[in-house]
Amino acid sequence: MINQLISMEKQDRILIVDALRGFALLGIILIHFVEHFELFKETEVNYFFSLETDQWVMETIMYLISGKAYSIFALMFGFSLFIQIDRKEKQGIDFRAQFAWRLVLLLMIGFIHSLVYRGDILHIYALLGLPLVFLYKANSKVLLVLLLLLAIQIPILYQLILSFLDPSYTYVQDWGGNTFSESNSIFASGSFLDVVKINFWKGRYFVWAWTYYTGRSVQLVALFIIGLLLGRKGYFENLALYKSQIKMLLTGSVFLIVVLHFISVGIAGSELTELQKELASTLFTSYANLAYTSTIVLLFILAYLTFHKLRVFGSFAIYGKMSLTNYVSQAIFGVIFFYGFGFGMYKYMGATWSLICGILFFALQVVISKVWIKKFHYGPLEWLWRALTYMDFSIHFRKSEPQTQLS
Repeated sequence: MINQLISMEKQDRILIVDALRGFALLGIILIHFVEHFELFKETEVNYFFSLETDQWVMETIMYLISGKAYSIFALMFGFSLFIQIDRKEKQGIDFRAQFAWRLVLLLMIGFIHSLVYRGDILHIYALLGLPLVFLYKANSKVLLVLLLLLAIQIPILYQLILSFLDPSYTYVQDWGGNTFSESNSIFASGSFLDVVKINFWKGRYFVWAWTYYTGRSVQLVALFIIGLLLGRKGYFENLALYKSQIKMLLTGSVFLIVVLHFISVGIAGSELTELQKELASTLFTSYANLAYTSTIVLLFILAYLTFHKLRVFGSFAIYGKMSLTNYVSQAIFGVIFFYGFGFGMYKYMGATWSLICGILFFALQVVISKVWIKKFHYGPLEWLWRALTYMDFSIHFRKSEPQTQLS
């Protein structure tokens, strides 16, 4: 009976997982606002804050958040995949086919969202997540080997090796023409229909090219697998048992960050060709993102284990429970707020004001999420996604609804 099964799922939610998801979404929101939702044009009127301050804010946010927030989100995505299929399996239900359908639905939601905001990640996660449904029962050793192969970035590593074997080697990257510049102009001065038109195909092409050439695609699958393996291990359900191990891993991650930093500095100052520098930089940036992601997650977990009674973790968790609704709504608001067809605020808000605006919008969404969850079982998009997954629109939405059983 669907409502009984869903009721059991809600009782079994792990607060730290929802909190991590909410924390990752905070990072995504901040970088989206600072980047003006991928509208990269100079601010025309700068109020109060200097250009130097804006530049410092932009560089700091990019350094601290870029590539890390999405990685945490991917880690939680892989864990959620495991936990949902596993819990149904314990109830005697093979949920893999239905979860694959769930990802197809996410692909549809993400694609529609991407028509408004080019940088949508939902459709990317949905497509890259599909193979994991078939790998769900794979041996853990097989998954670890696959994880290693993905993490070392074989496509980029292959191109780098070729560049050393043949100094005249050229690596042509297809970005779909002059899409970046064209999109920028349309985002700044085009109509809503113009934005939808360019995002429909050229925007998708550009995003997938970027995801491939930067190594993000294989790294995301690697993170999905890590999340799946953590689910198998029951890691988040038994964090206290791993506290000493977490501290050791944190030390190793910080050490790796330092090593990779010096390697990156060495590459920049080396006598390598420009292509070799570009490929090596991309490769080690990918490694560094994994190390940074590990450090952030481990620090968050240690903070949670030490200060779990603080209300901030509960706020992050509530926000994380509505991550789909909050992610889509912040992008829709941001596009209308910054783009030319809306309020065109990219002209008046530099990185500093945009960061402040992002923090305020996050705080507003947290308040709305808390009020919403008091009255409803799910966020609106979470409910729709779940109802379509089960093809049953009688799933309880309001908390005041009687808990009747479905046959």
